[in-house]
Amino acid sequence: MTKRETKTEVRQRAYDKQWEVVAKISTVRAGLTNKERVKDGTAVDLRAWITLHVTNSRRKAKNWLDTNHDKVILLGIPYEVSRVS
Repeated sequence: MTKRETKTEVRQRAYDKQWEVVAKISTVRAGLTNKERVKDGTAVDLRAWITLHVTNSRRKAKNWLDTNHDKVILLGIPYEVSRVS
């Protein structure tokens, strides 16, 4: 198994000038894909860009990401099922 670093960005939204923390995380861990379907093999766990936090300043967004970095890394780990052949 290869270790992939979770990609994160802190960026400003154009329409309301709020700052957001977005990360490419597992859709199963975000609750968008059913874990049981992945276990059955009828669905695949993908990674998608998801907004994790919104605030009014870049400094607060960076601070939130620094505080919650370990949790964000865990969300980025793909859901895998070990199959015995």
